[in-house]
Amino acid sequence: MIILKNKTFMLLLGGQGISIFGDSLYSVALMWYIMDQTGSTLSLGMSVICMTLPSILFMPWAGVLADKNIKKTLLFASDGLNGLLMCLLMVITLIKSEGVPTVVIDSCLMLTSTIRAFFSPALSATIPLIVEEKDLTRANSAFQFIRQFSNIAGPAVGGLLMAFLSISTLFMINAFSFFIAAVFSLFMSIPNLEALTVKQPFFKRFAEGIHYTFRMRRLLFLILVGGVIINFFLAPLNIFTTYLCNQVLETGAQGLGWVEASISIGAVLGSCMMMSGWFKNQIRLAVFGLCLEGIALLIAGIFMEYWALILFASLLGFGVCLASVGISTTYQKLIAPDKMGRVMSFSSMISSCTVPVGMLAGTFAVAHWDMSFIFLISGLVVFISGLALVIPFKGEFKSKQKTVALGK
Repeated sequence: MIILKNKTFMLLLGGQGISIFGDSLYSVALMWYIMDQTGSTLSLGMSVICMTLPSILFMPWAGVLADKNIKKTLLFASDGLNGLLMCLLMVITLIKSEGVPTVVIDSCLMLTSTIRAFFSPALSATIPLIVEEKDLTRANSAFQFIRQFSNIAGPAVGGLLMAFLSISTLFMINAFSFFIAAVFSLFMSIPNLEALTVKQPFFKRFAEGIHYTFRMRRLLFLILVGGVIINFFLAPLNIFTTYLCNQVLETGAQGLGWVEASISIGAVLGSCMMMSGWFKNQIRLAVFGLCLEGIALLIAGIFMEYWALILFASLLGFGVCLASVGISTTYQKLIAPDKMGRVMSFSSMISSCTVPVGMLAGTFAVAHWDMSFIFLISGLVVFISGLALVIPFKGEFKSKQKTVALGK
């Protein structure tokens, strides 16, 4: 593939691949450590909030910075600072061998989440600048493959290492992974965009990104479907599958583990197919993926048996992967390069806010409704939402056109 000859992209992919895998080792070890030290699910929940809330709050600032010609600096600084934070956690856990107060860990998690808020839009804005438009689907698929492979291998390897090594060693490994990614970013060549001749205040630049989003009907529709509706209905899936395996099907922790693994396996398969060039049109890819997600939920709601749950998980992972890459690629082709950071950060902020609302709604639904009914309703809404994307993008379905025109 031509994309493999792209030095800057391969440096970005290689560095992020190492740091993503290191992060997956650290995440499972950290959750285990917190639970082992406190024995409290409340403490675990607070730590999860600390990992997500700051990224939502700082997204607007991050998006504005990502649209400036400092993307390389943001990528380097983010990985470098995260590496230093991991070193700090390593030192603290070595000194406090009897146990680290959760307030210290949560503070570090909040800092890590804040740094990630600046990294994510910079990464999203960088990819379309260093990759040709025809290779965007393959590029996004490569990142998706790394994430899903890490979701499979990371917890397994992390759990194994925790059995033989200390938590401080896991922090050290993750620190090295971030430092390697930071070094890789130094050798990247990211094209500069034409700079603004007139300096604008921060809020005006951020508002410009929001106005741009609402002015583009197709972009707004894509955010509402792919970022709000789908996130709302998929956010509580961990609650649903855990409840099913524990209370309804009584498969135990091992059964739940196979369900989680099936999601990642389906996603890895989807990534491999996209990297091989099976799918050419990104919006068709998004619609197909979303419809598959809906079908998967319907299967789980109709049959309510363990084999159906495994099939549901595999199809869901496959569909989520296809939809995620299709939507990301469509974003990158729709949005003007000089507004990519602001629009993507605004979209991520909206999507992230939807997740806790969806989880609360899912918790309420489990307590009051039958699981079969919940899956059926969720499946119907997701399937119809996926099909609804055909309306604003009908031109891409009527013709053989494979790209989405910029700014429409």
